[in-house]
Amino acid sequence: MHIGQSVAIITDAGNPIGKAVALHFASLGATLALVDNNEPELQKTLESCCKINDAAAAFYIQCYDEASIQQLFQQVRKRFGAINILLNTWAGTEIPQLLSPTSITDFNDIMQKSAASFFIFGKIAAEFMQNQPHQSVIINLALSHENHHPHTPTTSKTVVSGLTQSWATELANFNIRVGGIVPINLQDKHHDQLAIVNVPMQDEIARNVEYIVRNDSFNGRMLESEIGV
Repeated sequence: MHIGQSVAIITDAGNPIGKAVALHFASLGATLALVDNNEPELQKTLESCCKINDAAAAFYIQCYDEASIQQLFQQVRKRFGAINILLNTWAGTEIPQLLSPTSITDFNDIMQKSAASFFIFGKIAAEFMQNQPHQSVIINLALSHENHHPHTPTTSKTVVSGLTQSWATELANFNIRVGGIVPINLQDKHHDQLAIVNVPMQDEIARNVEYIVRNDSFNGRMLESEIGV
């Protein structure tokens, strides 16, 4: 896929990793729909992208429910005419231990706050992409919940990997590819506090997103973005 001729929706565009992907794609000439529920950080990303490429717009979304996400996609298509790429961020946490006193409440909370919005973004993107005459791509990014730290919990990796493979199989006949990325932090523990905003990690993820988009044969697989030694 030619990135410079594509319209990309970047979710969580206000966080450092989302911003890094947005800036990288702006440098490649993509048209960007930047999405976040943190309006100040979203505007910062938009301003930075417009310094590189003015084909970008910010879409503040307060609630990640089905109606709001559906409206978002309608607005993006109306403004830009197409939707070719979705960066779909899972910011999940570990599934609670089965015998924990609050395990059921905690599990329901995780499903409602993390899994639901992630799944809705994927579903609505596929609905908008399935009738397009050209290939489209959904990229699932697994991050941990707290501050999008790249120490990705096992649950996040498992959920995102499973959904990536399942969606890829289901959507293949609609010319929609699905790939996934899992950040792996190999730094020493002494440096862990720096990992949230670590520029090498952000750059590595952005390059991996580009690789998945450009590689027309990449489908149903996961990449691991690594930093450190």
